[in-house]
Amino acid sequence: MTAQESGTIEERARLWAIRVQDPHFADWDGFTAWLEQAPAHLAAYEAALEDDRWTEDLFRSAPQPAAEPIAAPPSRRRWVFAGTAAAALVVVADGWAVLDRESPVREVATAPGEHRTIALADGSRMILNGATRVAFSESTPRAVELVSGEALFEIRHDARNPFVVTVAGTRLVDAGTVFNVVRDGGALDVAVAQGAVIYAPGKAQIRLDAGAGLSRASDGARPVVRKASPDGVGGWQMGQLQYDDATLAQVGRDLGRNLGLAIQGSDAADRLHFTGTLVLTGPPEQVLARAGPLLGVRFVRGKDGWTMAPTDAAPH
Repeated sequence: MTAQESGTIEERARLWAIRVQDPHFADWDGFTAWLEQAPAHLAAYEAALEDDRWTEDLFRSAPQPAAEPIAAPPSRRRWVFAGTAAAALVVVADGWAVLDRESPVREVATAPGEHRTIALADGSRMILNGATRVAFSESTPRAVELVSGEALFEIRHDARNPFVVTVAGTRLVDAGTVFNVVRDGGALDVAVAQGAVIYAPGKAQIRLDAGAGLSRASDGARPVVRKASPDGVGGWQMGQLQYDDATLAQVGRDLGRNLGLAIQGSDAADRLHFTGTLVLTGPPEQVLARAGPLLGVRFVRGKDGWTMAPTDAAPH
């Protein structure tokens, strides 16, 4: 299996859209063969081109934040290609970065309870929470995949080369931003502290400005937009977790990621919600002892970790 076949159809389509605009590109036979393999390939490729055009329009019209001037990269060359079984018009504008699967991919992981800061070549940085794994190529530092866990992104804005975070096949495009992303299995949560993030750019995109968040319960679930306190975004790195009507299942996962513990919620606890702030200072057992009364649960320790058992008191 070649490098192009290693990812999803959408990822391979985006990679072809970038590769064919290279003046030295010569693999037209390979490109044609890939397009002819299945009708879905051409549809995905056309969607990648549409996203490119949409992103170019978005960042051409977006207001520029006050920052030092950024030299514009050379314009990408435009190509026209006609295949034997399918024809595709290739119009590649200055667009978003993609994780080039042909370049060496670097993976960074943290242990539960560990925090780590990664400085990227473009001046941006990622702050990883515990039990988190990210992947990116050194040759395309403005394209990062959040494989699992939670990360705070502080991005150096470049309208001609937007920063892209991919989570379970969904792209989050920055517009000069500080934002937090959580991937927990199929669940996704985004909260924006500064600037804006574009969720799933394209015809059905959702723009999240500062003070907005978005949650998606699973890969196929409908995303739900919510409010988010800008001051509370990424608060975990300062030892605080802030919530607005969060389920106790989410709170338990967050506590486990930050404290390095395995925490499970009973069915009853998962139906409860919490609004407020939890402080993470002190040993894990002390944190749970303080959090329990606020959440309306008892943390019971077992051989496989901790369980949240609801008490008679409702969470605050």
